[in-house]
Amino acid sequence: HSINIIINWIKVIFKSKQEKEDFNSLCVAQSSTRACNEVCNFLTSSVIDTFKGPVDGDNLQHVMMELGVRFHGALLDHLLQYQYSIVGALQLIQDLHRYKQTVHHFKEPFVEELFEGLSKLTQLLIVEPHKLRDIWDEGSLARIEHGFLVQFVKLRADYRKSNIQSKLPSYSAQVKQ
Repeated sequence: HSINIIINWIKVIFKSKQEKEDFNSLCVAQSSTRACNEVCNFLTSSVIDTFKGPVDGDNLQHVMMELGVRFHGALLDHLLQYQYSIVGALQLIQDLHRYKQTVHHFKEPFVEELFEGLSKLTQLLIVEPHKLRDIWDEGSLARIEHGFLVQFVKLRADYRKSNIQSKLPSYSAQVKQ
């Protein structure tokens, strides 16, 4: 199945090109990370146009939907492996902007929504700890399972130092810490 091959290659790029310092740095790069650039270039130059040739109509829509959903899942799994400083979270925002530009070419609104959701989730990494409660139940974040939100907030480099656990909504305390 060609989508499996594509997703596995994206995972290889993530693993080999993403530097741990990319998201725990003290300075923001002027562009997307190397891993992001290589994945986006791979998708736009090698994958999207390749599918658009022999596949069309509903079949193309189905293929692009499956590819987009699986790419989103691979990216999310990848991002959950890192710890994020504030500056690193800003770098992640830059990368997510590039990923969103790339999946826009999929022409699948649901896939674009998934990637927009990642951008909203990233707010949890940059907002001041005392403001976490304010955004926790807003918009698309309110639809995300609270245990996952807690897991994501724990990726913050300042999670322990800023005693963020005490600043989360009370129902998050029910989630096993």
